[in-house]
This record gives sequence, C-alpha cells and structure tokens, in this order.
Amino acid sequence: MQDSTKKRGRPRAFDPDTALKAAAERFRAGGYSGTSLDELAAATRLNRPSLYSAFGDKKALYLAALERTHARAERGFVRLGEADLPVRAMLETMLGAVIDGFLTGDDGPAGCLFISTAATESVIDPDVRARIADFLTMEDDHVERLLREAGSAAPATQARVVTAMIHSLSVRARAGASRAELDRAAKDCIDLIAPG
Repeated sequence: MQDSTKKRGRPRAFDPDTALKAAAERFRAGGYSGTSLDELAAATRLNRPSLYSAFGDKKALYLAALERTHARAERGFVRLGEADLPVRAMLETMLGAVIDGFLTGDDGPAGCLFISTAATESVIDPDVRARIADFLTMEDDHVERLLREAGSAAPATQARVVTAMIHSLSVRARAGASRAELDRAAKDCIDLIAPG
C-alpha cells in the first residue's frame, strides 16, 4: 500500500540562493509591507513551513534579501575597479549597469531594493535603518575609491554626486522613466564630473 501523505519540508532541489533571489525580487516589487507570505511562498516555491525553516520569519527573510543585495552591489564595485578604467569610461560603465539592473523586475522596472523599499521601512525599523546606512556607506566608499583610482581631483565630493544620481535613477526607473530618459540623466551627471 502506497503512503499518500505529503512529506513536509523543503523540496529536494532546494537552493537557498535561488529562493533568496526570488524573495528579493518580490520584496523589490512590493516592498516589505506590501509583500505577503503567500507571495513569498509562491515566488520561492516553498510552502510556509519550509520558508520559515530555511530563512526564519518574514523580517529575517527581508534582511537576508538586503544582505544579498549589498553583497552583489559590492562585488560589482570590486569588478569595476579591476577593469582599471579612466573616470568617464568608469562612470559610463557603472551607471549603464545600474540602469540595466533598475529596469528589470517581475512586474516592470523595480529600481533598487534598498532605495525603493528599505528607505521606507527604515523610519520605523532600526534593523532596516542599520542595513541601509551600511549600504549607503559601502556605496559612497566604493564610488569614492573608484573615482580616486581613476584620477579624480575631488573623489569624495564627486562620489556623493554619483551615488545621489544612482538613487535618483532607481526612483525614476520605478516611476516609469524610459531608458533614454535614464541614460540622459546619467550622461548629465557624467558630463559634470568628466566632461567629454
């Protein structure tokens, strides 16, 4: 006689990074408060008990998604530094890649997980506030280092301008700006820092 009871637990092919990526995309589209556990379960293809077992509660999953995004962004900055580009080419590469990422999303352009969602949650949640502060510091530090290594005369000041542009591009992408509009805004920023 065959046992027809369903086995509980994670699917055999469970990959934590794939599930976390899917959860991050749901949060990026809907925000923390606007994303339900049912949506997260559907996105990750895990039932609720498996989701809790793998990641903890919804907040723990959101914080893990923020940490994943932080690590991915940091790796991107490191790879860009390894390319050893002059200022203008480095900024064109950086902002072009940023725009590419911001225009993706399951439900349309979703921008940056931190800028689009954590900025809202940080007002009431000190854990999220600490994560976004760490992310912004990392971003500022890496952009400043990239500018300095590329020969900028004012890397700290210019880094703040560039990161402000990155955040603006996230908001604009989420608000429906076209690729051409985003490219134009990025070019204006680049022209200010490294006139072509």
